[in-house]
Amino acid sequence: MSAGPVGERTFRANPRYELVPAEQPPEEDDGDFYGVLRPRGDCGLAVRSCSPETALLFLTLAEPGRVPVFARRALAEDGGRALARLVADGVLEVLTDEGFRYGYAAADAVLPGRSRGGQGRIAALSVAALRYGQALADLPAEALAGRLYGYGHQPVSAELLHRLPDEAAVDAYLGGAPGGLGERARTGGWTETTGDLAGPSPWRHWSVEAGRRGWGRSGVTYKLYVSPSAEAMPAALAEITGGLARTPGVTGFKTAREAAGICRPDKIVIYFDRLDDLREGASLLAGRVGGMAAHGVAFSAAVTLDGLVSWGADPPRAGAQATSWRMWVAGRLAEHLVTARTAHSGMPPWRFALERLRLSGVDTDTWVPTDGMWSEAAREGHG
Repeated sequence: MSAGPVGERTFRANPRYELVPAEQPPEEDDGDFYGVLRPRGDCGLAVRSCSPETALLFLTLAEPGRVPVFARRALAEDGGRALARLVADGVLEVLTDEGFRYGYAAADAVLPGRSRGGQGRIAALSVAALRYGQALADLPAEALAGRLYGYGHQPVSAELLHRLPDEAAVDAYLGGAPGGLGERARTGGWTETTGDLAGPSPWRHWSVEAGRRGWGRSGVTYKLYVSPSAEAMPAALAEITGGLARTPGVTGFKTAREAAGICRPDKIVIYFDRLDDLREGASLLAGRVGGMAAHGVAFSAAVTLDGLVSWGADPPRAGAQATSWRMWVAGRLAEHLVTARTAHSGMPPWRFALERLRLSGVDTDTWVPTDGMWSEAAREGHG
């Protein structure tokens, strides 16, 4: 949405919401909390926390009109993304030829609808995952997010289970025998930290230093996905264990410990402290594994157009809570697909989900998080 339409369109506060000021500030009050927008009745809208700026805009637009002068400049500075979010999330309505609309019904009015969904094979996988999610019309958002996250997981065949029945067999296979992956990794300078994890894990974890977990100094985890076919995994791991431990900024890697993990797309993940280090490591590794058969990881940023190497950036930890880049993305996309079930629009639901995610700061042409995305995402609950 460009700066022009911000001043030209007519908006109004969604009458299905009522603004409820907070009786007291939250424990961690950063001055950006006014109260909540509470749905009136069973209208399908979510309760949303609200900043003072959004509260003032909501109250001002109780009567339909153009965006007021006090808000116009701020809302136009980001190309209208913040205003489009308010309409897409149902806080405001925009006047269309069919009357005032919000959410999916307003998609044609406020969303650009131009994203490619990635680059190369990852674009094809990501769009296919979204179309698959669109077809699962009855799943709740949480279950749908799990389907999107797991998209591309290949079936675990009886033959593979027979060949790799336990962790020892997987270790021998991934290490190309005779000493297995464990010996190969130790020789390459890696320390296994799987035993330090709380509870069982489907992964084996390795670090360049015992105890390091791969969380970047900024609180963001930069991760490189290496996604070869199951048959190419031993060769790819030979390149990773053989010299990558000495690459600047690398902190560790994890890989499958069971047959099922060999069939998932994100079957090898390498962690870095900084984005610049990840880029250098990605360039180095891409040259070593080039030509191997690729699987491909949906919703990740392509390093190689065949999907063999890609990357992501996990959100900063929120206390003890942690989530991954793809879990975060899949959760948001699932929410937007569910929203798109409730009304008609000329924009397909999968496209609405993609474009709505772009408003959250994800460049959905590349699956790269934009500058300031995590702080912006944290503020989205404020409307």
